[in-house]
Amino acid sequence: MKQALKTRAAVLLIFTILLVPALASAAVKAVPPDGPYPAGVRILTMEYPGKKVPVIVWYPAQKPAGKKPHVYMDKLQGAAYLDALPEGKDAPYPLIMFSHGMGGCGWQSVFYTENLASWGYVVAAPDHDDSAMCHIDRPPDITTGQIVQAIIKSRGELTGSVMALFGDRASKTGFDFSYRPAEAKAVIDQALAWNQDPNSFLHGMIAPDKIGVTGHSLGGYTTLMLGGVPFRCDPKPLPADQCNLDPQKVALEHPPNPCCLESVRKMDPYQNRDPRVKAILALGPAVFFPDLATAAADLKIPVMVISGDNVKMEVPWQPIQTLYDNAPAPKYAVKLKATDHLAISDVALSISAARFVLPGFRSHFPDKAQAYKQYSAAFFNLYLKGDASGEKILRAPINNFVELQYKEPGP
Repeated sequence: MKQALKTRAAVLLIFTILLVPALASAAVKAVPPDGPYPAGVRILTMEYPGKKVPVIVWYPAQKPAGKKPHVYMDKLQGAAYLDALPEGKDAPYPLIMFSHGMGGCGWQSVFYTENLASWGYVVAAPDHDDSAMCHIDRPPDITTGQIVQAIIKSRGELTGSVMALFGDRASKTGFDFSYRPAEAKAVIDQALAWNQDPNSFLHGMIAPDKIGVTGHSLGGYTTLMLGGVPFRCDPKPLPADQCNLDPQKVALEHPPNPCCLESVRKMDPYQNRDPRVKAILALGPAVFFPDLATAAADLKIPVMVISGDNVKMEVPWQPIQTLYDNAPAPKYAVKLKATDHLAISDVALSISAARFVLPGFRSHFPDKAQAYKQYSAAFFNLYLKGDASGEKILRAPINNFVELQYKEPGP
C-alpha cells in the first residue's frame, strides 16, 4: 500500500512538472520585502583566478520614478529596481555575503536577499563554481528533463535528487568543497574594494567592520566554515571503509568524512574562517564537520540556523540540533513546520509545478517566508547594527509554523 502511494505521488509529481509549466504565462511574484528602504539591484563581475565570476548586489536605493521592479531572468518578479541610485543618506551599511546552495545561483532566494537590503544592508552573492540550475547572467545548464530524471531516480527524496544531479561532480572532486569559502572570501574582498573605489556605485556604502554571512544548503555549510566552525582531523588517513565516495551511497545523514581528504587533514582547522565576519545565519545547512559537538563549541560569533521539518525533503535536523546544543550563546535555531528544503528558493517558486507539489509552497507559504524574513532581519539588526528593536522576535515564535530555540549571553 505504501509503495503504491509512493508510486502515485511520483507519477503526480512528474506529470505536474512536465505539464503545469505550460499554464504559466507570466513571471511569478516574489514575496515583497518589509524594510523601510527601497531595494536596488545590480549585476557585476569580479576577477577570480582563471575566470570572471558574476556577482549580484542588492542595496538600499532611491526609488526611481516610473520604473518597474526587476524581473530575474524573465522568471521571477522581484521588488528591487535594476541599477537604481544607491541611498547614501544612512550609509555606510553592513555587508552580508549570501552563498547559494549546490547547483543554485546568486539570485536563488530573492525574497530573502531583497528583504535584507530593504532593512539597510548591502547583500552580495556570487555564482559559485557549482552553479547550474540557474545563473546570474545566463540561462541554466540543467534542464527540466534532467531534474525529472533525478526525481524519478530518487523517488522524490532530497538526498537522492541532489546526488543524481551533482553526485558525479562531487565524487570527482572527492567531496572537496574548499573552493566555496575561498570564493566567498573573494566576494567580501571585492565588495570592500568597490567600497573604496570612487568610481563604484558602492563607494562609501559599506561599513567594513560590520560583515555577516548567510547561505542555503551547501551555502549554509560555507557560512559555518567562514564563521569559524573548524575541521579537526587526525593527520593519519582514515580506514578505506570510512571514505566511500560513491555518490550512490552518500546520504546527508551519513556524509563523507572531510578528514578523508589529505588536504583537510593537513590544513589549519580554522583555515576557512574569516575573522571579518561578525555573525552567521545558515539556512537548511549541510553539516559535514568531524566531531561536530566539539567543533560547534569553537564558534566565537553569534549564530542562527533556520530550517524546515520535512523529513523527506529537508536536511536532517539532528546535526543542526547538535550544532545548536554545543555552540556558545548567543545562538538561535528556528524550525519551520511543513517546510521543505526549497521553500527558501525563489528559483523553485518560479517553476509553477513546485508551487503545487512541494510542501513548503503548497500551504501558507507567505507565513513561512515571513519567518525567514523577520528572524534574519532581527538577528542581523541586533548583531551587526546593535539594533535591539526586534529582540521580541528573537525570543518568541511569530506564527504557528515556528519552533524557536534560543540562548542569549547571561548578565
